[in-house]
Amino acid sequence: MQFSVEKFKNMPYSAKMGFTLWVVGWAWLLAVYYYLTKDSDWTLKLSIATGLLTIFISQAQNWARLICILANIMGILLSTYFYLGGFVTVATVNVVLFGGGIYYLMVPATTGYFKAQSKTASAADGK
Repeated sequence: MQFSVEKFKNMPYSAKMGFTLWVVGWAWLLAVYYYLTKDSDWTLKLSIATGLLTIFISQAQNWARLICILANIMGILLSTYFYLGGFVTVATVNVVLFGGGIYYLMVPATTGYFKAQSKTASAADGK
């Protein structure tokens, strides 16, 4: 299990954008969360989970794409807490990064690419 540069190079533009916004969005959120709370335990746990999903999405795993979409939705929901806490800029950046990530991960070209990669992997496993 490792980051797949080759698969990343072969992704359509929309998939690369979704992946990039995923990484930047979660790096931003984790940095802000740690800065505000100094909670290294939770930051480490979320960093590990985010890192694992990043590896799987780089390997064009469709299930990882779906989990990333759900995680981005949770990131947008967390923006409510930042907004209500008076951190409007943080909330706005979260919504833009995670919203953009959701959009690009759901674009038909991205969906088709990930589904095709899953079918290819399934066919290779069945041989």
